[in-house]
Amino acid sequence: MVREACERDECRTPASPEDLQVVQVTSDPQRVSHAYYLDCPSWTRDSRYFVFRREASDDGLTKPEAWICDVRDGFSIRPICKFEGGVGSWDVPDGMSYGAVLSPGGDCAYHLLRAADRVEVRRVDLDTLRQEAIASAPVPLVCRGAFSISADGERVLMGNFLGDGKTEGAPWGAYIFDVRKGAYNIIEFGNGYRNMHCQYSHNPLPPYSHDILLNHEHVKLSDGSWLTPPDGSWRWKDLPPTIDNLGSAYSVVRDDGANWRMIPVGRAPAMTNGGHNTWRGQEYSVVTSAYNHLPGRWRAPLLEAAPMPVEQAEDPYLGQTRAGSKCVDLTRRLARADSCHFGFDESGRRFVSDSDGYAIPQYSFLFVGTYVEPVGENPFVRTRYLLLPRTSWRWKGAGGDQASHPHPYLSPDGKYVVFQSDFSGRPQVHVAYGFEYP
Repeated sequence: MVREACERDECRTPASPEDLQVVQVTSDPQRVSHAYYLDCPSWTRDSRYFVFRREASDDGLTKPEAWICDVRDGFSIRPICKFEGGVGSWDVPDGMSYGAVLSPGGDCAYHLLRAADRVEVRRVDLDTLRQEAIASAPVPLVCRGAFSISADGERVLMGNFLGDGKTEGAPWGAYIFDVRKGAYNIIEFGNGYRNMHCQYSHNPLPPYSHDILLNHEHVKLSDGSWLTPPDGSWRWKDLPPTIDNLGSAYSVVRDDGANWRMIPVGRAPAMTNGGHNTWRGQEYSVVTSAYNHLPGRWRAPLLEAAPMPVEQAEDPYLGQTRAGSKCVDLTRRLARADSCHFGFDESGRRFVSDSDGYAIPQYSFLFVGTYVEPVGENPFVRTRYLLLPRTSWRWKGAGGDQASHPHPYLSPDGKYVVFQSDFSGRPQVHVAYGFEYP
């Protein structure tokens, strides 16, 4: 075990809870360390361990790795997967890693890497660090870098482009690896799912444990071109506008590719979806951060809705205008709704969020909240200021600028907040604890 943890008092401000503690878990000045993206399960169910990623050292002598942190042992850390050729998602060469996910029970991690013309899934014993190949599938043209594991710990999802590099309108989809049987199957989503943000349900009980939450957009842009071209390239710059400019739509599908449902949130002229969403704990309900941009107004509320059956192809694009839908603004009682990245605990009753920092990062802060269900009224949230992450949102280097986004999320029991900051010079992993919810 390695001990790098140190107090980070600079994140506390006069408005922070009196007993709040903030620890910088990683402090190696030669390496970028950052939490996995919010979609990827990072905690063991007992809230003792979480995993994070470390990039190569500046001198190149240490390669990228997945590490694990023990919050009950003074936030001690140790590596669990050493990536021989580095970590990547696009055009991954032989020997390179696609990523790793932690099993809910904490007995192992699953490491996905390229072995010749195959994607190999290896089970990593967290005590011995021994790796065992348990399944494989053909290497995709492009991997989205979207990984998730079912809450029952039996299936690992890997989001991929399923095109051959030549076919127009080729779909995105997922490999579903059965880690018990060592088998896999492929499910298709469609051409508009390049920013899929795949998330398995957090509920381990059937049939919920088979449900996957997805982001998607119209498959074609306003100029008639496909959202994803035949080679699967990532078109961010100089894009023509989308067909309606109403943001992402959200769907739910079983991991056998059947039973499509839509989430009736956003997709209205004054309420567009921002692309960040999650299951509300283990509940059969989805919360998203949206943008309310009426003339002279800008807000980023949290909206909640339950999945609805898809009856027609256009249903997902109707959002909250879908007939018979119920969409609730959870932040309607706040003086100002401003949520960007966020996550709930396993109960779905507590959450943490950062405020928007894409425009002016120094004003972005973290807050926690409680989900309230009053009698005779729609649910709402109470919130409480937590801390100032003091991060740039603009890191340019190993790990990319996403490594400096706060990206806060909770431990399953809601006691710990994991977030990122580059205040000390480069992105590092931080944990906050010792606070009360409102």
